[in-house]
Amino acid sequence: MSIPIKPTVFPTEQLLIAAILAFASYLIVTAFYSSIRKDRAYLNNGAKDKTDVKLVVWLLIAAFALRVVISNYVVGHKTDINCFTSWGYRAATSGFANFYASGFSDYPPGYIYILSFMSRISTLLGHGIKAADGSYDLVCVFLNKLPSIIADLGSAYLVYRLARKKLRFEPSFLLMALVAFNPVLLYVSSGWGQIDQLLTVLLACSILLLMSNKPIWAGIVYGLSILMKPQALMAGPLLAIAYFMYVFDGKFFELTDVKSEDSLSKRLIKTVIAVACACLMIVITAMPFSTKDMPWYEIIVEKYLGTATSYNYASVNAYNIYALFGANWKSIDSIAFADISYGTIGTIGMIFSVGFSAVLYILGRKKHRGALTLSTAYLFAALFTLGHYMHERYIIPTLLLLVIAYLLYSDRRLLYLMVAYTFPILLNCFCSFYYSKFFEYGLYWDKALVFWCSLINVLMFAYFTYLVVRIMILGRVKGDVFPPELVETMQGGKVIAAGAGKSDPKLKRMDMIEDEKAGSNRTNKNENQKFQKNAMEGAKD
Repeated sequence: MSIPIKPTVFPTEQLLIAAILAFASYLIVTAFYSSIRKDRAYLNNGAKDKTDVKLVVWLLIAAFALRVVISNYVVGHKTDINCFTSWGYRAATSGFANFYASGFSDYPPGYIYILSFMSRISTLLGHGIKAADGSYDLVCVFLNKLPSIIADLGSAYLVYRLARKKLRFEPSFLLMALVAFNPVLLYVSSGWGQIDQLLTVLLACSILLLMSNKPIWAGIVYGLSILMKPQALMAGPLLAIAYFMYVFDGKFFELTDVKSEDSLSKRLIKTVIAVACACLMIVITAMPFSTKDMPWYEIIVEKYLGTATSYNYASVNAYNIYALFGANWKSIDSIAFADISYGTIGTIGMIFSVGFSAVLYILGRKKHRGALTLSTAYLFAALFTLGHYMHERYIIPTLLLLVIAYLLYSDRRLLYLMVAYTFPILLNCFCSFYYSKFFEYGLYWDKALVFWCSLINVLMFAYFTYLVVRIMILGRVKGDVFPPELVETMQGGKVIAAGAGKSDPKLKRMDMIEDEKAGSNRTNKNENQKFQKNAMEGAKD
């Protein structure tokens, strides 16, 4: 959208139109996915259908090309792009030893390595930070956005690979498109230039690795996510509980296809190694930045733990419950009501978010293998909505985790929740981005827009809470977007429709039902009716 050189009003109308058009286009992709016939959605008994590799590659190329276009049109968030390009140049030219002493940087060492590498590539290609006219060099800017763009494409392909384990090519391909062309991911990585998706895909891989009985690799990947962005620590409490359950619960993989014969001592050793690897990575990457005045342990404390609380506001452009009541950019020491500060309320909100997410996981893991993924998605949404210090992008991990949870639970409500969340998150990011451009002219956010967007986010979170209670605590999972035909199966003397009602690992979809009783074959409808008829006649006799 075109922005006047000297704006006089905040562009509320333009931002709304842009968000609505982007969301409407996204709904079209969702409609295509939802319209797939049920008999064309699932694989039959695990048999693979034909994969069009070229089509997958072309989709990823198209998603990449669109991001190149957006990157050239929206150069980036001026503060973030200025920081990323200058940090990379400073690290590449002056080295790491005096990096923090020679200038401001609130990012930990992990991502500084990547910025330094991108700066070196930019220099080799003959591009500096600024072009001849004083504007940002678009090649340099794009290279700084490239890691997040790659994370976007990696997330889409990860979803595709997970989907192909149970779905045919067509729905798997469209689900990949839903991630690759998600407007929030598109805008934040290629427009804004932030790296939230890099954190997200690493965190998702860590969860999947742990649930695949690869705890050491899960710890290493989680360590990488912390190196990229300290916000990965938000998932730390849940992962700690998951590792505890992995060690002390011999039936940890009971609801998965994973078979583990490891003893308790072996599982404990693997967990210790996983934690040690994550911690060692943080220490090793910090040591080259260490100086006499700022040793490596101070760097870790300040850049990993201190950064998270460096913005002492109830909300930092996060349209959540605080912004709903006009507390955006209000100090945490300000009184909300009855002599209670926003900081106190935010602390209570964070404790509730972590505690309730832990309860969801502990209770939900006995019902379904997707409990850790879904409870982590909920944790990020809860912290964003109820916690203080939050930025507009801290809820972004929820989107990818909801898609993965949808694949695991096959509950259409999780997919639709991800799609619905896209609109307010996108609008929130739009407003925050342009606030950074307009505040120097004395133009701030539209209060009505902040209120309504915050209200939508809060209501979405309320529905999310209702949904996880139904799914994870009560075990009431609904069918997929394309529910399979109902097949009658006997359980406890009752006739139950597979895929309907409560989630039960013993109930299977029509295309996955196999004959589990030796010598019996009642998958044919006519034979099933004949069996029931004979049983009734025998009862009469």
